[in-house]
Amino acid sequence: MNDRLVRRLLVAAAASTAIAAAAVTFFGASRLAFGVLAGGLWNLTSLWCLAQLLRAWLGPKPSQRRAIGWLLVKFPFLYVGIFFLMRHPAVSLLGFGIGFTVVLVVAVGVLAFQTRQTVVARADGR
Repeated sequence: MNDRLVRRLLVAAAASTAIAAAAVTFFGASRLAFGVLAGGLWNLTSLWCLAQLLRAWLGPKPSQRRAIGWLLVKFPFLYVGIFFLMRHPAVSLLGFGIGFTVVLVVAVGVLAFQTRQTVVARADGR
């Protein structure tokens, strides 16, 4: 996965999360909005760590040590963090799920759009 695509995906997902949190705040549900923001940011962090892991493992200069390092960041630390985040009274579980899903939907949309552009460009001979 190239750096521009990862950057585009993360920016689009972050903007969508902020818009979703702002929309929920507009209706006066601050706890739900905090959950949306927390879920979106957690999923963004998870996707970023996954991109770093894949770059370390499959990139131009693969490094087993870096890949193991990113595995340790992504799985134990990030998932321990979510455990404590879910137990915090200010985080709405419904909001967390909404924020998490917003990031996934945007990521799939960006990747589908990029794939379509690549297929069309190859069909045109570019």
